[in-house]
Amino acid sequence: MGWEDGRVAVPAAERAAMAALRADSEDAWAHHAIAGVHRLLRRFDDALAEYELALRLNPNFSLAQGGYSLVLSYYGRWQEASAAARRALRLSPRDPFSAIFNGIAAYAEFVGRNYDEAIRLGRESVRERADFAGGHRVLTAAAGMACKIDEARTALQELRRVQPNLSVNFIADQLPIKDPAERDHHLEGLRRAGLE
Repeated sequence: MGWEDGRVAVPAAERAAMAALRADSEDAWAHHAIAGVHRLLRRFDDALAEYELALRLNPNFSLAQGGYSLVLSYYGRWQEASAAARRALRLSPRDPFSAIFNGIAAYAEFVGRNYDEAIRLGRESVRERADFAGGHRVLTAAAGMACKIDEARTALQELRRVQPNLSVNFIADQLPIKDPAERDHHLEGLRRAGLE
């Protein structure tokens, strides 16, 4: 979310994940951890490979399903991403991360240009966790792209409450999307809502 200095947090996370892998290369959590580091560093192929390995080691690992879904979305593989996010929700319906899984599912639908479903899932995400900026962002962008401008502006107000210093430039810099055209699509939805 950009709340920590990535230059400090990501190398620390990478060291911890690598230590976990050295301690037990068959641990799904260790592979999930390094996959998250690869995702943050935009090493998308490595992230996918590590999430897939984590899921081979533990197919019922809902958190890895969610992370896998997010990286698939960054690749534009929205149908696979949507299926993975929904698997995460089915595997652990009362999961503390279900707001995040709904936000990821919303993002997958946004990538697929299914804005109404992205809005529905985005609403569910922020209903479950009102402080989840990712859920607010996808809800705002989807409403903007669906030309539901009043809803988009209302969503943007809530997003600004959660992430007050948000700007288009921040999103462009922080959102690790592989395809520049897809990044532009996301930014366009936020601009339509009124984000500058």
